[in-house]
Amino acid sequence: MDNEIVADSAEKQPMEFSVKSLTQELRRLNSYYGGADWQYKYYDYNKDQILLYLKSPTANVDRLIEVSRKMFQNSPQYRRLIQYYAGMSMWAYVIEPETYVPSKVKKDTIARQYYKTAQYVEKMNIKHEMRKACTIALRDGVLFGVVRSNRDSWFIQSINPKYCKMSSIIDGCWVFSVNMAAIGEANLYLYPDEFKDMYAEYVRTGDKWQEVPDTICFCLKGDETVSYIIPPFAAVLPSIIDLENYRALAEVAKEIGNYKLVAMRVPLNDKSELSLPWDVIMDFYKHLANALPDYVGAAAVPLELDDIDFRDSNTGTTSDLEEASRDFWSATGVSPLLFGDASNNTASALRLSIRTDEEFVFALVAQCERLINHHLAKNISGSVRFRVNILPVTVFNQEQMVGYYKEAGNYGLPTKTAYGATTGLTPTAIPGLCELENEILHYPEIFVPLSSSFTMSSDEAGRPPVSDDDLGDAGEKTRENETDANKE
Repeated sequence: MDNEIVADSAEKQPMEFSVKSLTQELRRLNSYYGGADWQYKYYDYNKDQILLYLKSPTANVDRLIEVSRKMFQNSPQYRRLIQYYAGMSMWAYVIEPETYVPSKVKKDTIARQYYKTAQYVEKMNIKHEMRKACTIALRDGVLFGVVRSNRDSWFIQSINPKYCKMSSIIDGCWVFSVNMAAIGEANLYLYPDEFKDMYAEYVRTGDKWQEVPDTICFCLKGDETVSYIIPPFAAVLPSIIDLENYRALAEVAKEIGNYKLVAMRVPLNDKSELSLPWDVIMDFYKHLANALPDYVGAAAVPLELDDIDFRDSNTGTTSDLEEASRDFWSATGVSPLLFGDASNNTASALRLSIRTDEEFVFALVAQCERLINHHLAKNISGSVRFRVNILPVTVFNQEQMVGYYKEAGNYGLPTKTAYGATTGLTPTAIPGLCELENEILHYPEIFVPLSSSFTMSSDEAGRPPVSDDDLGDAGEKTRENETDANKE
């Protein structure tokens, strides 16, 4: 705020200039933050531009991806929205037979192939890699990835979407091509060895778009219901602009609310003229101005003494910001209760909302499962084929699913591996831990449970024996004859 309206100096300006300065400053703030043409911007993008991009998403895919990335970096609500979906699945999985005829395969062969597959999947580090892949796919609309692996590691390298385009489908999995002219020969060392062959083919044929071999391709689409690429939550990007608008307006409202104007009454005579000399008025005005704290302005006017504050300014309020936040979560379809807004929500409504969110995640998980099994088929050979089955377990239904597989096992269904996976164990960890705890560390012998009716053997179960002192005549006779006196 201009120094002319802050009472921290004996050199206060005349009242006309102080009131004018305050009025102009308030008008400037209201015009800038409340005007129809003003919008909060993330770098060079505002609401009108984003709405224009959404009208033609195929022609503006690069811009929408860039806006989504910058929103992900700067908006905590948008980041939490994407991470909420990407982090929902527990990625609990089992390895099950795909092609299996018991009469034609030896048990040793089955076991050897199972452990071979389990070790390869363990190397994939599914829980980390799939969550990272889903985050990128939900942020950009697609993950153009290539698999980098060796004997001990496996990870997915993401490629800039500007250099890629989807080109075909193999075994139900998306395959993409890369603009090798944009990659350049000098940068080939940053990519898998297959890119050298792709670049050589580009030089030979002149076709810059070279398809990535499906053996290393990992293309995950955020939304498979549309044929083109678009961030799945692009429709809520304008709502984030509105949210930031209200946030900025609320801050301005608080700032304006700190200001106050104190008017000093100057008496008039019968001719409506000042009854005191101007110099005397200015002396009193300066004394008043020097006694006032910051954010309080003073003015000498021929009116009654009064104070004016700006807390009722309609520039923006906290309630507007809260309403904008609720509108944002409503637009995403996610219950605001999950993110701190408990208004108009019940426990049953929350559970139903989470189930709907889980269905969205399961579709993405199914796509990841298909990609994983595609790579298993390309890299694991043998007469017995196994596949990965990612269980429908999320951070919200884990306890329910543990009980589900436990109950199914009580009826004889083969759910032991699924039960272990739901509790957080992997197929390779289950047999290893059983061997370690039972045969090597002898935990069953070390950890002896307390005696109770649930832990006693059948020989020890029942009523404790009665001592001789407590036996009556009939009891002694029964013990001697080894008969039950109560039986005829």
